[in-house]
Amino acid sequence: MTPKCCFLGFLIGVLLPGVVETQPAHESLKPQRVHFQSQNFHNILHWQPGRACPGNSSIYFVQYKTYGQRQWKNKEDCWGIREFFCDLTNETSDIWEPYYGRVRTTLAGVHSGWTMTQRFFPWWERAKGI
Repeated sequence: MTPKCCFLGFLIGVLLPGVVETQPAHESLKPQRVHFQSQNFHNILHWQPGRACPGNSSIYFVQYKTYGQRQWKNKEDCWGIREFFCDLTNETSDIWEPYYGRVRTTLAGVHSGWTMTQRFFPWWERAKGI
């Protein structure tokens, strides 16, 4: 290892100890608190940026599926966005079906893993607000 690499490794270890030592970079990029918010069957997926994501420089990708399906579907309108939300109302229109959503981050060419919601029931979420 050259002296430059050692010095760079030292700086990273000193300046970013919580990120570098405890988890790989792609894990610290993972979106946090991914969840649905529903009002009158208008279903919006929300999330917060990962711990290592500065400001709004990350790009997000959203997928969804119905409970029991194997394949995830890309939400084209929310593929490569900078916002922290995605409208999945049309994709979750069958109020009796349970759904999942998930989000991943890309920053400087590094992709995070996916962060998935808990099972979302449109009818139940609507009934809770009544």
